[in-house]
Amino acid sequence: MRDEQQYGPGMTALRDTSWEETLRRIGGAVGATVALNRGWDLAWERAQWEKSAANGEELVSVRVYDDEVIVGPRWVPGTDSGCAACAEVRERNTAEHPLADTLEAPRVVPRASRPLLPDLLDAALENLADHPLRPGELYAIGSQYVRRHRIPRSFFCPACADHGKVLDDDWRPAPLALRAEPLSPQDPTRGTGGARLVEPGALRERLLDARYGPIQVIMRESNVPFAMSMCLAPDAAAPGHGRAGTFAEADPVGIIETYERLGSFPFDAPLLLERTYREVSEHALDPATLGEHTEQQLTHPSCQVLPYTADTPMDWVWGHDLASGEPQLVPAEAGFYQYEQRYKLSRHAARAARVTARQARAEGRTPEPGTLRKYFHDSSSGCAAGASLEEAALHSLLELAERDAFLLSWHRRTPLPRITNESITDPENRSLIDLIQTRGFDVHVLVARQDIDLPIVWVLVVNRRNPFPATYSSGGSGANPDTAIRGALREVAQLVTNKVQWNREEAEGMLDDPWKLVELEQHPQLYTLPEKLSRVTEVLGGPEITLREAFPGWPDALRRASGGTVRGALDHVRGLYADAGLDRIVLVNQTTREHTDIGVAVAKAVVPGILPMCFGHAQQRLRNLPRLTAALAGTPEETREIPYDPHPFP
Repeated sequence: MRDEQQYGPGMTALRDTSWEETLRRIGGAVGATVALNRGWDLAWERAQWEKSAANGEELVSVRVYDDEVIVGPRWVPGTDSGCAACAEVRERNTAEHPLADTLEAPRVVPRASRPLLPDLLDAALENLADHPLRPGELYAIGSQYVRRHRIPRSFFCPACADHGKVLDDDWRPAPLALRAEPLSPQDPTRGTGGARLVEPGALRERLLDARYGPIQVIMRESNVPFAMSMCLAPDAAAPGHGRAGTFAEADPVGIIETYERLGSFPFDAPLLLERTYREVSEHALDPATLGEHTEQQLTHPSCQVLPYTADTPMDWVWGHDLASGEPQLVPAEAGFYQYEQRYKLSRHAARAARVTARQARAEGRTPEPGTLRKYFHDSSSGCAAGASLEEAALHSLLELAERDAFLLSWHRRTPLPRITNESITDPENRSLIDLIQTRGFDVHVLVARQDIDLPIVWVLVVNRRNPFPATYSSGGSGANPDTAIRGALREVAQLVTNKVQWNREEAEGMLDDPWKLVELEQHPQLYTLPEKLSRVTEVLGGPEITLREAFPGWPDALRRASGGTVRGALDHVRGLYADAGLDRIVLVNQTTREHTDIGVAVAKAVVPGILPMCFGHAQQRLRNLPRLTAALAGTPEETREIPYDPHPFP
């Protein structure tokens, strides 16, 4: 390693003998090129990083402020260590700094000749010499503290990140090559590599940092009957939730779900912009096969999407056909549910644009150009994380099947088989059922499975004590019927034990006008009303069966069919989709370098013909879905016009 010093433009007043000695000592302690500047200067920091990257040399940036000196992070080529710009963007995002989206702006630093007491800095440097910085670590030295922080790379970094590319018409990715990772002995939907991700404390120690993130805080919920951790990351679209028997188990699940949320936007994925379907149809999925809106929906003030045709320019992202592995384009909005069409704004500006557009719609006005240009109102349904792409893809299909079965069951309005509570013997599931019943609710575990032959349940609880809240619903799926039921029971148990901020008056405002439903939370809220009880309980009254009768042979059926690999399990579930007439699945790899750095993959399966889980009455995307039409034949909904009754899925 070279021991060199580089001085930034703000260091004129500080280039004295004491700072020369300080730099020499830092360089000796870290064995790397040291770049010193007063405050933050992106152009300077980027130039230093580019020089070190070109030479394949380590770099330690030092920023001097009046009340603090930041030494590092130690950037090491070829590793997942963050650079100085990664640290700056993470700190600004975590603190919700007003300049979070404009790192070009310097951080204002008052002038002073001696920013810190020399004795304090000397003591800190002695500690640094005894305990060298590891790759990605920085040293923050203030008047009251000396702290170490680990800085993972950021996909927002304006220096070392390779941001999403815009493609020309000729570029195509290589075919998808799936790996045959051995299955976990405990779970036929997970590989053997997943154990390291959920090891208690491992991800928490690596990623939790209140100042720099990426996980800013982990909150532990005390008002639910199980361990529940909520993990917040400033860059994620929503918090991640982990539910388990202990907080040590819940924390990594919540962190992984937070990283799943980080896949909601194509930070790294290359995009093909402004092409019509007619222009790319030779190797693209037809947007019309994903469901369409009615004219009534598109013209309603609460609608948040625009009409499109085969000649409407939109943005596209590459996925892969899961059967053949061949590249396939899908609309970027379908591949990434937080995609902002056209304006490519910063995260804060994009949120503001959505709010402005929604206000305009609510007032009956047409949104201003540039504030709204979306053709799909998609959700996170089908987004899943795993220790491998194959694992993430498998869980994506399990989740899509759950939502699809729930919606088909809801729209068909016919009784479902009920699993007797006595036949559910899993200890945690028994405890959850008992707890929900003590809160005054009857528990109905219904077989929601339709034509995709997987263990899928709908847990419906009905209040027998009070008219309000009348009902709560949730769905669950998985290879193991006990796991599927547990997931649904936990969500419902959380609702009945942890008072939500709903009141009857708010819900009644939507009772006679379903078009007022525009947000996710309003769907379950509507069905807390006793006036809606008869609509929800239409699915009750079916035959009573045991759990074993409901899903015979599971989960061993998947393990046998898989041949012992995650890829084999994925292929089997893909075959179950094909048996249901869903023979085309395009997998969009949402994984960024931030995911790869911690060993996580994120994917979203885009499946033409499956029922999309949308929220908001005007956003139901149910037209042009032949499988739905066939499922409704012979039911009360057969001749009813779209949109149908809003669903109660939470």
